[in-house]
Amino acid sequence: MVQGGIQGDETSGFVTAQLLTQAKVTRGNVIILPRANVPSINLHKRQINVDMNRRFDQNYNRFYEDRVARVIRFLLAQSDAFIHLHEGSGFYNPTYVDNLRNPKRYGQSIIVDTLVFDKIDLAHTVNSVLDELNGSIRTRDYQFKLFNTKTFDKGTAYPEMRKSLTCYALAEHGIPAMAVEVSKSIRQIGWKVRQQLSATIMLLRRFGISVIPPEFTDQDVRAYARKGVSISVNGRPLRSGGVINLVPGSTLAVEPLDSGPSEFAPELALFASDRPGVNLINARRMVLEPFSELELRSDGKRIAKAHIKWTGKMPQSPGEDKPMFVCWLNGNPVFVRDGEVLHAVLGDQLIMEGMWGSDLKEIINLKGFVAIPWANNGQDLGWEIILDPDNFIGRYAVKSGNSDVTRFRVIRETPGAPKAGFYVDIAPRTVHALKLSDERGQTLLVPWMAGLNYRLPEGRYVLEAAWSNGANDKLITTTKNMPLDRGEAFSVKIGKPLPLTVRQATTFGDLGTMTFTAGSFVGLSSATN
Repeated sequence: MVQGGIQGDETSGFVTAQLLTQAKVTRGNVIILPRANVPSINLHKRQINVDMNRRFDQNYNRFYEDRVARVIRFLLAQSDAFIHLHEGSGFYNPTYVDNLRNPKRYGQSIIVDTLVFDKIDLAHTVNSVLDELNGSIRTRDYQFKLFNTKTFDKGTAYPEMRKSLTCYALAEHGIPAMAVEVSKSIRQIGWKVRQQLSATIMLLRRFGISVIPPEFTDQDVRAYARKGVSISVNGRPLRSGGVINLVPGSTLAVEPLDSGPSEFAPELALFASDRPGVNLINARRMVLEPFSELELRSDGKRIAKAHIKWTGKMPQSPGEDKPMFVCWLNGNPVFVRDGEVLHAVLGDQLIMEGMWGSDLKEIINLKGFVAIPWANNGQDLGWEIILDPDNFIGRYAVKSGNSDVTRFRVIRETPGAPKAGFYVDIAPRTVHALKLSDERGQTLLVPWMAGLNYRLPEGRYVLEAAWSNGANDKLITTTKNMPLDRGEAFSVKIGKPLPLTVRQATTFGDLGTMTFTAGSFVGLSSATN
């Protein structure tokens, strides 16, 4: 497994990993996760809430970084070796030379947590790559060095590495793991990407993987993010220095027109000036409060900025109506009046938009949820909220009258505005059934019973749907630790039980596993039979 982009300001790592997806694999298999932390890449920041590469010492459940870490652990469990691509400051040197060359710098190194772990000789593997790699690097300062953080030593100078992904891969899965760091102090990004890709291919070869890298130029790497990238807003192309006309109360319709070079596949983001960090390409927005600008970014680089011209007035609510909250639940608009209850299911996506008909700068607070941990001002408007009671502050839960439901309260805290609020009831997500079709196209409904076996005639089946008490697109199914999308097939063979697991799409939480076995009749049986 090769991964880049866990920290969004390390451009070389995710560009190298993305280019590797274009390589031709001639021996072995490679799992590649090019951009592990897209929100931080969009803002070109090391982290948003927490450093994702410090979330692997336990199964955290607070921020989106923790949900992504679950997916990474899932992928890593299928791997025989792990290579992590980074971009660090300065130039690593085991002894202090100057401010840029010392043991606290990470650039131009291949990092290991220990030289030898059990029977895994990391030092031998890395040193053999360094001998090959450095032979073509003429500038001595730019050559790579082996960096042993001695993570498992009691007196290590790098105790934070015990929370890192390479340490997790080595200690929990017993597989070789290392990080390839190029230097942020080197300006030539094309050169850095080429060296990092070469080091990765050399390491893959030591693990029995052969790949033929794609062809690219340094100019390709320098220019890819700005090449052929464009979007439209409400049917009009967004151009730098242009003007977008909007009517208060309208819903933004954002469509990518050109996503840039396919070999680099840059991540696009559109930010409104009043909600930096909320990507309008992925999040719906009804414009209840004016803002001044829209900014388009490609892999964190600013591509265009347009000004907003407002025309007309916000529609007013009838005077006799209760205050009305505007929300998005799983991408669908929901209007909730003061005192009402919004019914949801574990893992649903909620975005609170504001108050219908208000001309105030609204502050809406979901009690128990913190949108910005480092600046908790009670403002939760615009943020994606994954409804998971374990992810909220428990003392803010209120009684609902239903023991199976967890209830939280949303409060309008706008200065000078009448008090108002509503409740959010979060029910557990329950899987009901799977819809399959056999080789003859006949439909078969399988009642979901986690932990049990289900006998099917030997053959090939297509997963048509997975049903639960919530939105069906919030479920992910896997077989043998591989994703199984709707419309994809799986085989049930005699003597080869096939486990099928259903997970939450938004939290990657496990909802249970059924095992399919081939037999002479259809039906449920005990998992112990």
